[in-house]
Amino acid sequence: ATLQSNHTLIMFGRGFGDMHDDDAPKNSIRHKLGTALDINRNWMGKQDLAAEAGQKKVISTQLNSKERTSLCYLQEVDICNEALYSEINPLHLPEVLAMVGRHHGQSELYVALVSSIAGLFSTVNRKKFLQDRVEHHLSIIQEHTATVETLRTEIAAIE
Repeated sequence: ATLQSNHTLIMFGRGFGDMHDDDAPKNSIRHKLGTALDINRNWMGKQDLAAEAGQKKVISTQLNSKERTSLCYLQEVDICNEALYSEINPLHLPEVLAMVGRHHGQSELYVALVSSIAGLFSTVNRKKFLQDRVEHHLSIIQEHTATVETLRTEIAAIE
């Protein structure tokens, strides 16, 4: 699922057999397709908001580790949360993580954080951080030096 994928499909025809058979994988596929089609139907005719339909599908499937695991199982592909998060630009990770927390709760947010921590750290400019800390402490030193000089002047006036 991508944000730019086609959101015009609103129904699928036959080909999945009897809707009441006992084939669990088929029923699971039907359910997942039905969910995606429901999202498409809700956004039908709103072309300017098509990306929101894509976002809703990504949030409900790809950003939910249990749902993604189920989809991977149905497609017989390996599951790897790290692979998903490594594909996301690290500068966008905070926004993606916020969406995960907002839509799926703390346990999913924890899974997402563990899977994306390397990407998050890659956005930190350690040298700039340390330079900023040095500047901060130098300004504190200047303030304290001025205070010391004021106190010394006052002591000298008393003597």
